[in-house]
Amino acid sequence: MKSSTEYPSEHELEQQVETLHKPLMILIALLQGLALLYLHEAIEFEFWPHGQMPWLFLLYTLAIVTPTLFLLSLSEGRGRSLAVYIIPFSMLAALVAWYVGGQGVPEHSHGYDKLAAPFAFTLALASFKLLMYAQQSAEGGPVSYSQLFRFSWRNFITLALSLLFMLVFWGILVLWAQLFKVININFFESLFEERWFLYPALAMAHGLGVIIFREQYKIIDTITRIQQALFKFLLPILIIIAVMFLIALPFTGLAPLWETGNGSMLILWLQALTLFFVNAVYQDEDHQRPYPALMHRLIYFGVALLPIYGLISGYGLWLRVAQYGWTVDRGWGVLIWALLALFSLGYLWGIARRRDNWIADLSWVNVRMGLLFLALMLLVNSPLLDFRKISANSQLARLDAGTTSYADFDVRYFQRSLAAPGYAALMALKQEDKAIESGLAARIVAAYSNQSSELSEQDKSVLKDQLVVWPEENVVPEDLYVELETWYEAQYWRRAEVHTVYLISGDFNQDNKIDYLAILMTDNTSSQILFSRGDQRWQQHNTNYIDLPKPELFKQLLLDGDIQIARPEWGIIKVGENIIQVNETVIRHKGIAR
Repeated sequence: MKSSTEYPSEHELEQQVETLHKPLMILIALLQGLALLYLHEAIEFEFWPHGQMPWLFLLYTLAIVTPTLFLLSLSEGRGRSLAVYIIPFSMLAALVAWYVGGQGVPEHSHGYDKLAAPFAFTLALASFKLLMYAQQSAEGGPVSYSQLFRFSWRNFITLALSLLFMLVFWGILVLWAQLFKVININFFESLFEERWFLYPALAMAHGLGVIIFREQYKIIDTITRIQQALFKFLLPILIIIAVMFLIALPFTGLAPLWETGNGSMLILWLQALTLFFVNAVYQDEDHQRPYPALMHRLIYFGVALLPIYGLISGYGLWLRVAQYGWTVDRGWGVLIWALLALFSLGYLWGIARRRDNWIADLSWVNVRMGLLFLALMLLVNSPLLDFRKISANSQLARLDAGTTSYADFDVRYFQRSLAAPGYAALMALKQEDKAIESGLAARIVAAYSNQSSELSEQDKSVLKDQLVVWPEENVVPEDLYVELETWYEAQYWRRAEVHTVYLISGDFNQDNKIDYLAILMTDNTSSQILFSRGDQRWQQHNTNYIDLPKPELFKQLLLDGDIQIARPEWGIIKVGENIIQVNETVIRHKGIAR
């Protein structure tokens, strides 16, 4: 009797060939193109659902996911059994799309790519997982990893080639239009640029490509077997690397690994690639051995060591979280670590139970881990496992505990990466007395102010709060303050990061007129400009870059009067009317190395 995990033979694959419902598939592709056309036109001409991001995310999800899943799987006699899986999954995907789309408040605070990119990636992974299980169920028989593997590679290669076919079709249309354009016939260029033509045409080309490549299942399965042969060669190399690294680690310790800053990521990559190659190679029935006995044992010895890598990478991630709190990236890192650790422990369990026959448990582990992976890809886009919310709460807790100072609090990260949870947290934080006293509230206001070419009244108020004049008794001339605002508005891209704007006065060029040096300071950078009194208005002079210390230290140096004028060692050299300037007059601080 054949094992339920046996990879189908060539004869069995011919018996399993599907009869595609081609007219229905073309209709689905056409309707998908029309749906995408409607959404594009809604954004372009500002009708519903323009400006309503939850609806846009939801409708784009339905327009892309549902038709694509049916195109990749639909065949005569299996539509109902597939719909039982695809329709509920699409509704669930639409719900999480609604949630993600609602996280972009306020709209001007960040680009929606920070929301759309991870959502699209995780939803694509979840969709491919769901499709495999739906196809396995529609085909009948027990669920096995070898069948799921076959469906996954068929779907992936079919979709990739059909998208390539669509792009080639588009290129032919462009060539068609350009050929006729050179003989002064512009009709085709105008037609092919029209969205009402292009969306349906490209969608149907994509649908036709899916039909073509789904019928070439033998070629796709051959490609799958070729990649299996390649991975069969590479897997022992990965195992040898993994074993050698563990042998070397006791002699070097973990310190050099953490000093790189990406040690945990490298460990996770090695673990992920090893698991992927193991699954690509060991996909046939459990009594088959792709390697000789000695090599087979080396492979499962290396696999048995993978939980050690999980411990190392987990320790590195724990150190980062303990030192700096949760961020979105660390949330993803821990999720990936947990999945890889569960896979590794599952394989170790099979090795401990069955030794040489450990791959008998491979299918059992992979089928269940696949379902867990599918669930997690949806959960990370829901309020149940929202890394943005987790990160915001973690960083606020560090602020309350005094681990992070108000001066060092990263407003820009909350604004750019944490979307609605970050916005809500900052709006509550700016009301606190400590935030107002430390200038954090002013930075929050600047982060969400109207970042255009013109300063708002709110921006001007923030500038006054951030301004530190030295000496303190000096009064800033009104006309200089106008010039200062003009310079400040040109720094809109960094205003949310500004701690302080220093205005230092002095006769820096000994012309008996007071000059002003403005320094805009952030955590890591500074920007300076020198204002000098001209005949009718203030003139701006660019300065050399000055590496400044933290705002607290710099302010103390000013209070101590630790400032002087240093003249250049070399004067100006004139050759005829040509001027060569060896060095410019710069301001030096005794306590600051230049």
